[in-house]
Amino acid sequence: MNKPRLIQILKRSGLVNTREEAMKIIKEGRVKIDGEPIYDIFYQTRPHRVTIDGKPVKLVEEMVYYLMNKPRGYSCQKMDDPNVLDLIKIENKEIRNMLFTVGRLDVDTSGLIIITNDGAILHKILKPEFDIWKTYEATVDKTIYPEKLEKFRKGLIIEVDGKEYKTLPARIEKRGQFEYEIQIQEGKKRQIRKMLEIAGVACLKLHRQKIGGLELPKGLKEGQYIEVKKEDLKKIFRRDN
Repeated sequence: MNKPRLIQILKRSGLVNTREEAMKIIKEGRVKIDGEPIYDIFYQTRPHRVTIDGKPVKLVEEMVYYLMNKPRGYSCQKMDDPNVLDLIKIENKEIRNMLFTVGRLDVDTSGLIIITNDGAILHKILKPEFDIWKTYEATVDKTIYPEKLEKFRKGLIIEVDGKEYKTLPARIEKRGQFEYEIQIQEGKKRQIRKMLEIAGVACLKLHRQKIGGLELPKGLKEGQYIEVKKEDLKKIFRRDN
């Protein structure tokens, strides 16, 4: 079994929130392995060999899982203010410091987000080979013409990090006068909004309803969340959509 990296150990201790915080205490020489300072965050070792300020590192073993209806105006980035993690109220400081979102939603997008401290589930959900469709409800300023809808289904050229990028084929269906259900397998920054812009419409409201087969719980208002079990997240991989 591979030894964990030092950055992983520090995060699982709950004593640091971000990589930047971990790098800071490492550079200050406060992190030691077998009594010797280590300055490489990717150094692989066993947790019992690590100390911070002379005290042994104790890893947080309890894993927690939350489903939240992310409100508009909140970021999924830990360093931003306000961010969705501020809305999670738990007393255990170590667990709280380890929380992160699985994937992200733009600040002005609402809907289903998973919050956990389980890094293993993060990597599994985000693996592209699982072909997980994310379902969004979009309200736009005018009707999208049929030929534009067909372009959605074949892939559109958008800008990602200053370069042209062709999206994977998406699913799009009209649900109301100016409402559309859109499903994508990717998660590029502001992807759906950019796709709609290419289609000649402006996105007025965007809401994520589902991740795979996992749906936002009924009655869960923006900013509210519920705790679930790891087993509940298996719905994500259910292929019924």
